[in-house]
Parts: sequence; structure tokens; C-alpha cells
Amino acid sequence: MRKSTLIFAAVIGLVMIMSFGDVTEAAQYRMGAHYPSGYFVNNGFRRVADRVREQTNGKVDIVLYESSSLGSYEQVFQEVMQGTVDMTTNYPTSRFNKKFELVATPSLASGYPEIKKLLKIGSPFHSYVKSIYEETGVVYIGSFVDSIMGAAIAKGKTVKNPYDSSNKQMQLRTLPLTTVRKWWSAMGYQLVTVPYAEVFTSMQTGVIDGDTGSGPEGAFLAFGDVTGTYIEYPNSFCLLDFVVSKKAWDSFDAKTKDIIVKAFAAESEVVYKEAVESYDAYIAKMKKAGIKIVSPTAKDLKFMDEVAYKYSWPETAKCTGDKVLQDIKKYLGK
Repeated sequence: MRKSTLIFAAVIGLVMIMSFGDVTEAAQYRMGAHYPSGYFVNNGFRRVADRVREQTNGKVDIVLYESSSLGSYEQVFQEVMQGTVDMTTNYPTSRFNKKFELVATPSLASGYPEIKKLLKIGSPFHSYVKSIYEETGVVYIGSFVDSIMGAAIAKGKTVKNPYDSSNKQMQLRTLPLTTVRKWWSAMGYQLVTVPYAEVFTSMQTGVIDGDTGSGPEGAFLAFGDVTGTYIEYPNSFCLLDFVVSKKAWDSFDAKTKDIIVKAFAAESEVVYKEAVESYDAYIAKMKKAGIKIVSPTAKDLKFMDEVAYKYSWPETAKCTGDKVLQDIKKYLGK
């Protein structure tokens, strides 16, 4: 009786040791996100974390820190490069590598179906962006599509001929990227630099005539009360990248790395559908709110692409070389 009791106690002790061993192996990984809680792209990253947590039996616990709670997206990216933050939902800027101009280049793709193909793992775009991130010392998993961009024009303002290169006599705020500014300028707009936080007031007071840095959801939620017209420019879009510090990535075994890549790929399909749904839903909300929607024809899209090839792509090629641009164009059959 005494012997069986000792054996039972030993078994219980072994089980407890194994259980505590599993707990000590579990680790939290911080992921920075500059968008607020509830945004559909953030939800996609959260579902990636849920998949990874489930498939690693809780050993890899990715925790999302939203609303720039770890710092601005540029600050967090620096932390990821240093390995002091594990992951981020990054919007890359040329501050860290001039080749990131590629990501914002107009007419890499036009419309959601082309964007979806562009972002596929192994595409010329994905492979090149991966190499850029490697140069900065981090690991790139892939990109979620955020939104197709457009121009939110202030109430009382009218843009004549939005899809040619005539002088629009309109002052628009754009992203401070050369390849982006070259395209909007070639389309006939005058460009101004205004901090994002000041766009609403600047449109309201007539300091600027509009903004080009948001898709329908962002434009409606941020500037809906001062927007009279929304012009669709589907050759310009915004992405959010899944980036992991080299330190964190090297801590994972091959199986865990595969789980993370496949979890992201699975959620890419979901986020893509949500992006399209968000775009359509907020275009409808704009119309209901009395905001005029201006949409391009196939001929207009072709013209916009030609403007980008002539004015924006050469600027990007100064940083990346021309091959990747031509590879992307060929890959998309353009």
C-alpha cells in the first residue's frame, strides 16, 4: 500500500513538472499597431495571433498593442529593427530604406483584383519587398490590403476633368513621398504639405481644397463633414505589412515559422474581402450623406497608368532599378 502511494505521488509530481514546463515555455510577443481597436485590418492581425496561439498550443502568444500605444509606426519599426519590440503592423517609409518608395508607387496595380494578385507570396512585389526588409534587418511575412485611395474634395469645390492632366487649380494634401507627389502633380493638382491632424480644419477653412491620403472609410470618418466630393483613383492604394524582429523570428523553430506564415496567408483572404466590403460600404454611406462620387472609366484608368509610368516610375527606379517595376507589370499582364 505504501509502495503504491509513493508511485502515485511520483506520477503526480511528474505530471506537475511537465505542466509547469509547458507554462514556462509559453511566451508573449508584442505587436505594435497604429490603427485603433476595431479597425478591420487590426482584426485581421488579431485573428492571425489567435491562429498562431491555437496551433502552437499557447506557446506563442502574440499581443496586439493598438492606437500607437507603443509609439508611432516609425518609432515601433525602429524598435522591431533593434529587437526590443517583437512585431509590428508596418507602413514602410523611405526614411529607413529608399527602396520603400516602391510600396507607394501609383499604378503598380489598379483595383482590388490586381492588388490581390500583386500581394501573393512569391510575386515579384512580395519577393522584392521581402528583400528590402531583409536589408533593414527584419523579417517580412506579407502585406494586408488596407484600402484603395482617393481624393476627398472640400464642400463647395469642383474638380473639372479629374482624369486628365489639365490644371485643376486645386490644392491637395498628399503623402510626402516623391513618387506619389510626382503623380498627383502630373495629374494637374497643386500640392501642399499639411499634417494629417490639421486636414479637417484646413479643408473647413479653405486652406486646402482636399486630401488624398485616405480610402472611403478613412475619408468619411475623418473628413465626412467637410467633404463634398470623393474622386476614386483606384491606381493608388495603402497596405499594412506584417513584420517580425530578427530576434523573435530566430527564436522560433521551423514548425512555428510555418504556422505563422500559413496563419497570415489564411487571413489575407479574409482581410481582402473585408477591404472590398469596407470600400463599397463607405462609398454607399458617402452617397447617402450627399457626397458626390466620381468614378473613372476604363479609358481613364489607362490614362492614369500612363501618367504613372511616365512621371512616377522613373522616380522609383532611381531607388529600386527598373527591373522590379517591369517584372510587376509583366506579372499583372499590363
